Amino acid sequence: HWADGVINATAASLDGRALDLPDGVLRPAQWAYDMMYGAHDTPFVAQARAAGASAWDGLGMLVEQAAQSYTLWHGEAPATAPVLATLRAELAAARQHSA
Repeated sequence: HWADGVINATAASLDGRALDLPDGVLRPAQWAYDMMYGAHDTPFVAQARAAGASAWDGLGMLVEQAAQSYTLWHGEAPATAPVLATLRAELAAARQHSA
């Protein structure tokens, strides 16, 4: 029995490498999460989506970790959705400039 989700916490995405996974590890109706993020989909996110899985990069984790730190230091939780939306827009702009 395979897992319902797969998390990529390897350094492969740093080098732009796809993971060498056995057939069937990534599949439809599954989720996949890459702790890396960038202007373009990571190879792992692309692999997962090509296999039919729902996949996300690590930008949301970065924002939520920063928000948690801010909350601990200042006693007030910042709104993370606008920050994430702004960062996604900036990455999309970077993607267009690199095309």
